[in-house]
Amino acid sequence: MTRSQSAAVWMMLAVCAAGSGTLWAQTTQPRELMVRGKVDSVTVYRGQALVTRGVEIPAAAWTGGQGEVVVSDLPEHLIPGSLFAEGGGGLEVRSVRYRERAVGQDVSDEVRKLDAAARDVADKIAANQKSLQVLAEQRTYLDKLENFAAPTANVEMTKGVLNADQLKTLTEYQFSSRQRIADQELKLLQEARDLNEQQALVQRQKQEIAGKSSRTLREAVVFLGRGENAAGPATGIRLRYLVDGASWSPSYNIRADTAKSSAVVEYQASIQQQTGEDWDNVSMTLSTAAPALIAAAPELKPLTISLVSSVSVGGRGGAIGGGGGGGGGPEVTSSLDYSVVKSSIVVQQQQAELTRNANGNNFQDGANRAVFAENDKQLNTVADRLQVLELLAKDSGRGQSGDRSPTPNQEGVVVTYALPGQTSLPSRSDKQLVQIDRLNVKSSFYKVAVPVLTSYVYDEAELTNTSKIVLLEGPVASYVGGDFVGSGAINTVAVGQPFTVGFGIDSSLRANRERLDRSEQTQGGNRLISYTYRLSVENFGEKPAHVRLMDRIPQGPENEVRVTIDEMTSSGGVALSKDEDYQMGDRKKGILRWDVDVPPNKSGSNAFGLDYTLKLEHDKNLAISTSGVIQNDELRKLLAR
Repeated sequence: MTRSQSAAVWMMLAVCAAGSGTLWAQTTQPRELMVRGKVDSVTVYRGQALVTRGVEIPAAAWTGGQGEVVVSDLPEHLIPGSLFAEGGGGLEVRSVRYRERAVGQDVSDEVRKLDAAARDVADKIAANQKSLQVLAEQRTYLDKLENFAAPTANVEMTKGVLNADQLKTLTEYQFSSRQRIADQELKLLQEARDLNEQQALVQRQKQEIAGKSSRTLREAVVFLGRGENAAGPATGIRLRYLVDGASWSPSYNIRADTAKSSAVVEYQASIQQQTGEDWDNVSMTLSTAAPALIAAAPELKPLTISLVSSVSVGGRGGAIGGGGGGGGGPEVTSSLDYSVVKSSIVVQQQQAELTRNANGNNFQDGANRAVFAENDKQLNTVADRLQVLELLAKDSGRGQSGDRSPTPNQEGVVVTYALPGQTSLPSRSDKQLVQIDRLNVKSSFYKVAVPVLTSYVYDEAELTNTSKIVLLEGPVASYVGGDFVGSGAINTVAVGQPFTVGFGIDSSLRANRERLDRSEQTQGGNRLISYTYRLSVENFGEKPAHVRLMDRIPQGPENEVRVTIDEMTSSGGVALSKDEDYQMGDRKKGILRWDVDVPPNKSGSNAFGLDYTLKLEHDKNLAISTSGVIQNDELRKLLAR
C-alpha cells in the first residue's frame, strides 16, 4: 500500500469514528484515538465517588497491534492518582496516564460584534459630551449678557429714558434660555449615565469572552495492545477514577398505620453531587466504606447520690440529707420555701421543654443532632435539681404554689446499597434525594409518659428491622395517617434488631408527678427517710390508653445507701413492668416503668393515679451529697443550715 493510499484509509476511519461519537486527534501519531465514553456506573462514598466510564472502540479503527486512546472531558474534581483502566474484547491496557492541556476556542465572531457595539457606544458618548459642552458655552454667554444688561438698565433709569418693553423682552429671553439649557442638560446627563453603563457592560462581556477563549481539558491517555491469544475484534475499555465533591447521608420517612399496627420505613439517601460531570442513567451504589416538634420522648438518665459526713453539710460542697430533730443535714423547713423553689425549677423545666420542641427542625440536618442530646441533657439537669429538692424538703408544701401547672402546647459500620434501576444525578450544588429501599416492618405501638421530665405524653413504636439491610444512623421524619407529626433520629440498626421511633405528642393525654409526703426516723445507727410520690395521667380522650409510665429512683454505693420502693398502689394495683428487656436493663439503673391502662375521660381529681413509696437508708452520721447537681444560688441558700 502506498503512502497516499494509507493516508486515505486513515481519513476514512476518522470519518467512521466521528459518526460514532469519537474523534481522531490531530497529532503526528495516527493511532491516537480521541473518545469521551459514557459514565455507566457510580459508587458514592462519604466524600468521594468511584466513577466507571465505558469506552467503545469502533472495530474499523483498530487494525494494528497497539495504539493510544485518549479519554477526554474528565471532571474537574478527579483524583489523578486513582485512574485505572481495563480492556475488553482482546484489548490489554499497557499504561494509563493523566494529562491536562489548554485548548482554544474560536470566539472571533462574538468579539467582532462586541467591538462594533463598543464603537457605537463610544460615538454616542462623544456626541453627548459635545452637546454638554455647547450648553456650557450658552450658559456662559447668558452670564455675559446679564452682566451687560443690568448696568445699562440702571443708567437709563437714572436718566429717565428706560425702554420697559425692551427690558421685559430681554428678561424673558434670559429666563427661558436658562430653563431650556437646564432641561437639555438634565436629559444629556441621564443619557451619559446610560451610555456609561452600556460601555461597562460591553467591557465585561469582552472579558468573559476572553476567559472562554481557552479552557483546561482533562484527559486520560490509555496505551493499549492486543493480547497474545486475542481472536475476536477489539470492543472497548472501562476507565475508573475517584472524584471529590460527592457524598451521601441517610434519612428516613416512617409512616405509621396505628389501626393496622404496622409501619412503613422509607429509607432514603441525600446525595451531594458536585463533581463537575453529570451522571445520566447510571447504575448507582452507595457505600460507607472509606476510600419542628421532637417526635421521641426525652431519654431519662439515672440519678446518682452519695453520702458525706454530716459535719461538712453546711459548706459549699452541696451535701444534702435528712435532718431530724437530732441535728442532721440541711433541709427546707418552710412550706413556702419549698413551693417557691419548686416553682422556680418548674419554670426552668418548662423552658427546657419548649426549647427541645422548638429545635425539631434541626433533625432534618444530621449534623445538628447534637442539639437533641444537649436538650435532653438540660431536661435531665433540671429534673435532677427538682428531685434533689424533694429529697431534702421537710414538707411537701401541698396546697401552696408548688404544684406543677400543665404546660401549654408549643409545639462505624461498612455497608453497601445497590440502588435498583438506573439513576440520573446532574452535577449541581443542592442535595438530591433518592430512595434506597421501602420496608414493611414489624411494629408494636404504645405511649410513653415521663412526668419527671415533661408533662407531655408521646406516641412511640418499637419496630423490628426484618429486612436484609442495615439501617444507618440518620434523621427521621415521622408520619401518622399521612400527617407529619415530628422529627427525630435513629441509631444504626442491625438486621433483625428492634429500634424505637417516636410519633409525636398525644394531646389527649397529660402526665404529672408530685411528692406527697416525707417522713424520717432513726433505726439503730441508720437514718431511714421515706418519700411518697404520686404519678398521674389524665386522659381527655374517648378511648383507653396503654401507657408506659416512667420514673426513677436515686442510686448510690450499695455499702452506703440502701434504696427500696414499696407500697405501690393504683386504681388497678399495677406493679413494675415484667418486660424482660426492661428488667435486665433500665431497672438495674434505677429507672422505674409501669405498663398501665388509663381509662377514658379521666382528668383532674379523677385522673389515673399511681402512688409508690421510696425509702432511703444510710448511716445517720452521713448526709446525701448532691454530686454537683445543685448549681442555683437561690436553691443553695435555701438548703444551707
